[in-house]
Amino acid sequence: MTRRAGAILLASVAGAIGFAGPLAAGWMLYLRLWGDSILVLAVIETLFGAAGVYAGWILAMLVFSAVRDADGDRP
Repeated sequence: MTRRAGAILLASVAGAIGFAGPLAAGWMLYLRLWGDSILVLAVIETLFGAAGVYAGWILAMLVFSAVRDADGDRP
């Protein structure tokens, strides 16, 4: 496996974890406060999902850059 492929794999995993964290927090907030409204679930998961997409993207870019350039070589 090349360094680039490994970086893509690790960045994908990191991005998925970064996305799942805020989404899970939104789910727990929904269960704790409004456990019976579908409209509230949609609003909370949309807001926390958007934050999760951004957090996942930032985390994936950081991991990709760190793993790809770990040896200091730049093409």
